[in-house]
Amino acid sequence: MSLEDELDMYLAQRRALGFQLKPVETLLRQFCRWLTQRSKTESFTVDDAVEWATERPDAAPIWWSGRLAALRPFAKWLDARGKDVAPIPAGLLPGGTTRRTPFIYTQDDLDHLLEACPEVFSGARVAETMRTIIALLAATGMRIGEALNLTIPDFDSDAHTITVRASKTPLDRIIPVDPSVADAVSAYLALPERTATGPSPTGPVFVNNRGTAFVTATIEQHFRKLCNHTGVGTAGGPTPRLHDLRHTFATRHMIAAYRCGDPAQTMNLLTTWLGHTSTQHTYWYIQAVPELLSAAATRLEPTPEGRFS
Repeated sequence: MSLEDELDMYLAQRRALGFQLKPVETLLRQFCRWLTQRSKTESFTVDDAVEWATERPDAAPIWWSGRLAALRPFAKWLDARGKDVAPIPAGLLPGGTTRRTPFIYTQDDLDHLLEACPEVFSGARVAETMRTIIALLAATGMRIGEALNLTIPDFDSDAHTITVRASKTPLDRIIPVDPSVADAVSAYLALPERTATGPSPTGPVFVNNRGTAFVTATIEQHFRKLCNHTGVGTAGGPTPRLHDLRHTFATRHMIAAYRCGDPAQTMNLLTTWLGHTSTQHTYWYIQAVPELLSAAATRLEPTPEGRFS
């Protein structure tokens, strides 16, 4: 029996026990195809598994570890069935979560991205969708998933507030927005190209050509196209992401707090604003850019009385 046949049996047995295996199945079938290309159709070694898991040397170690972890139960099952496959030991690859260095946008970066939307996207609906989403994330620090989940009742144009429905935390939160932000969202809702899609009056704010909600992957694809066109992030360093607008929001507010405010109070406010359950999570969003380090260092300079500000 080939490994492909064994895999079908393995998946059927696991699903009969109630396991949801779609992501795992994708990886295991990729692995079986990889083995077939190497004329291995009935067995594999631990070295084979490690080679496949690490075939992208530029990937994060957690990515390697996750791929190998998907193979481990299958290898153990094959070994129990008497196949010539050894169990894969734990700890062969580094695990644990890794923190990706965020890209901190300058005002020029944001201006270039917003101005380029009509050049990059044909049709006002997509161009204005991207313009409004980017501006909203930059102005509020919302997650992209939270923005795409916004419904029209969540937006109060008179009170200039947005209700953000809980996604990663147990509580919804209400965030105030500048009148210019509220006006931009109102203008997007009234866009003729948007209303032509027949959206529900209680449905999502941001709609595709069917008048329904966008999936995150589509917006992220549009954003990569926009970055490539403008050259934002091409000078080296981390690749810009939509989520990095959230990091930028937090970092800019802390710069302002160190210059002319109360950093401790601002940190507590940011924790609530960003929907975090602890300031420990918020600290990760504060990127140590030179501008912030300079502002913080100024606070450590002694006053004429010998005290630190």
